[in-house]
Amino acid sequence: MVSYVEDREEVSLPAAIAPKVTGLKSTEGLPPLFLEAKPGAFADADQAADWVKDNRPVFDRLIEEQGVLVLRGFPLQTSADFGKLGAAFPAFDGNYQGGAAARRSLDKGVYEATQRTGDQTIQIHQEMFYVRDYPPRIAFFARKVAESGGETTIADMAKVTGNLPPAIRAKLEDKGVLNIRNFFPPSGSTVETRLMDRRGWDFAFYTDSREEVDDVCSKRGMEPHWHDDNSLTVFSRLPAFVVHPTTGQEFYRTALHANARIRAERETNQEAKQLHASQKIPSDMVLGDGEPLTDEEERALAKVVEDATIFWKWRNGDVMILDNLQIGHGRNPFVGERATDLQMFN
Repeated sequence: MVSYVEDREEVSLPAAIAPKVTGLKSTEGLPPLFLEAKPGAFADADQAADWVKDNRPVFDRLIEEQGVLVLRGFPLQTSADFGKLGAAFPAFDGNYQGGAAARRSLDKGVYEATQRTGDQTIQIHQEMFYVRDYPPRIAFFARKVAESGGETTIADMAKVTGNLPPAIRAKLEDKGVLNIRNFFPPSGSTVETRLMDRRGWDFAFYTDSREEVDDVCSKRGMEPHWHDDNSLTVFSRLPAFVVHPTTGQEFYRTALHANARIRAERETNQEAKQLHASQKIPSDMVLGDGEPLTDEEERALAKVVEDATIFWKWRNGDVMILDNLQIGHGRNPFVGERATDLQMFN
């Protein structure tokens, strides 16, 4: 069951950052670690960004130890402010070409988190789980929270990995995962339609050059398949588990657990059902040999992830920085306007 977590207690922090922020964590010890700015701690976004930069070793250690940090009460209002703070961390040396979400660039290194409409739930996933090269860390900025709902959800992927049913884990370890994604021909639009598979590949890859798409796919371990109508299917064959580069811990890294809900939603959405049926090679997430998990296995995976998922009420200006293997993220449905930015770090 997804848990709502709000009760927190003060925890000790490294001496280097304690004068400026208060550390808070859930009374049950669940992530994230909140770092709340003390009154008057920072005059403006520049000062806050400089402080984070000066204390980068502390932040690096806390992100690795805690998995996820939330900075609250910092003087950040705009995408540019978020960009200044994010500049304290090394930028992801890849990019978002071939990404699954519709994202426009907002400022240097800052993207829209998603254009998905408020009636849709975004399932727990690790950023860019469907490609070989992914950002080790990501950050979200709540530029404007929704009137109701819209909380970014998180899941402890160590808990997920440890609680996988042994038979399913063995199958995933043996066969890996095949991700199949579809893109429409170029449209020139940078606005996502209701259905992600209707997005033109020019928006997804930020280019109208097929040669550049082929090059991106080659570098990222993807296999492009061009259709006669200039639409595109991309295959990614990946292991289901990845070893953390610094801790050596193994983590489940796929979104096969989302299949049960994706299939159920498709059955109730006639447009999505017709689009899927019309695809020459339908979008899907299956085992590496092309075979799907059974319905029972998909439901079991979904339950493991759901049991590790939590959320809390967000505030305008909140920044969440997370380790992209240790922590999965998603989003609750919402009502009203919502604006959330994203950055990706090494």
